[in-house]
Amino acid sequence: MESDNNTRELHRECLRNHAARLGSYATDGCGEFIPDNSIAGGLQCAACGCHRNFHRKLLVACSAHEEATGNVCQTNSPAAADSAAKKRFRTKFSAEQKEKMFGFAERIGWRLQKKENGEDHEEEIRRFCREVGVSKQVFKVWMHNHKNSSSSASPPALPNQ
Repeated sequence: MESDNNTRELHRECLRNHAARLGSYATDGCGEFIPDNSIAGGLQCAACGCHRNFHRKLLVACSAHEEATGNVCQTNSPAAADSAAKKRFRTKFSAEQKEKMFGFAERIGWRLQKKENGEDHEEEIRRFCREVGVSKQVFKVWMHNHKNSSSSASPPALPNQ
């Protein structure tokens, strides 16, 4: 099926999971969609019997000259676009930063509450983050990731009676 004058759709390998009911993953190994002309519409694959929608769709850009001469068209591969995507930056803390953040988190009870007993800790938290060199959001995420490694993060256990 053609979407416009310059692109064509090619259907490649079959991606149908034949073991989905078993909770596993298995494909049939069909390498390319071959229309079955004996069935009306030609939407079934002659090789594997699956519908065309199970086959990976590849958009191919063709000029009018390439189509007329039968030359190979340029493919727009989605895999190339995925590999160019940037990875998320991972914050790395120095030992000094970790030590300071751990101490401050212990002192405030591993919570970034805006008001506690009528006291506003917001300015104190901002000042600490500036001093350590991290944003408030980064500190909040660090606290969330490390609160269970603290001995004082959990409330004291009740004695058995």
